[in-house]
Amino acid sequence: MNTLAAWLLLLIYLAFAFSPWRIALMRLSNRWGDWTVGLLVIPFLLAENFQPDLGDLLRILIFLALPTLLMRLRSEQKKSLDLLHILVILSIWVPIEPDLFVLVVGFFVPGLDLSARLSDLSLLPSIEALLVPGVGLPVDTLIAVALALYLFLVRYPLKGLGFTFQLSWGDLKYALIGLLGYAVLGLPIGLGIGFLHYNPAVTRVLDLVLGALGGYLLVALIEEVLFRGLIQNLLSERMGNKGIGLMIASLVFGLAHLNNTTSGFSVPNWAYVLMASMAGIAYGWVWSRTGKVTASAITHMMVNLVWGTLFT
Repeated sequence: MNTLAAWLLLLIYLAFAFSPWRIALMRLSNRWGDWTVGLLVIPFLLAENFQPDLGDLLRILIFLALPTLLMRLRSEQKKSLDLLHILVILSIWVPIEPDLFVLVVGFFVPGLDLSARLSDLSLLPSIEALLVPGVGLPVDTLIAVALALYLFLVRYPLKGLGFTFQLSWGDLKYALIGLLGYAVLGLPIGLGIGFLHYNPAVTRVLDLVLGALGGYLLVALIEEVLFRGLIQNLLSERMGNKGIGLMIASLVFGLAHLNNTTSGFSVPNWAYVLMASMAGIAYGWVWSRTGKVTASAITHMMVNLVWGTLFT
């Protein structure tokens, strides 16, 4: 059942890119209302072989209910990225990365050390579902992205998110231009500050292909949904200026890497923030040009792939 949970979660996540699935969910949502979100409990139960810890089940139910309730309370007449929009995004994001927000709180409130209680901030059960031997999927992360896609593509649709695999050659061109633009600026800076070190790794072609596919679906695309499809999208509409929305979203994306560790740089990792913010500008530019998070995720994946194979 654990493996079934992995495949089901992957299918649910990717199916949001196709209109028949979204239409079917809309019809179900019109009949069941916000209770439809409860279907996302099924993969969790499968991953736990229908024998979940009651505390874990309660945390999953609260995680699904809170952002759904906040969206229900939000008036459609409100401007984009109002307080409730921010709370919805945070209620999905914080449980996935509590250590990041502990670090941010500690930075802005010196003397308040929440790290000692980090173990108590496991807002979601950390469960892995086995897709194939040797490949596990994070159940909590995939439930979170499915929840975000359900809320913003089906239940309370947000225009311009761009979660589609109908990519044109023009989209691929912009993705490559974004990669080149970041390389021109990012490589000299990264090498200059010692963040990057040229050290190519010998990788089998099959491993490279699988790494690119996994990196695209399980890292790049998920992050692009959050930072470009939601945050940059809502910021641009709120500000009435796509350029300002891009820059702020890129900074937020950079700060989201504050807790990442790299050789020679301790946490908080401001070098990573700088490099990720610049990368965010490239990804955000691709998204604004194509209107598709699936296109900006290609640039995102290629940056990660080049870094992982040439600058390990």
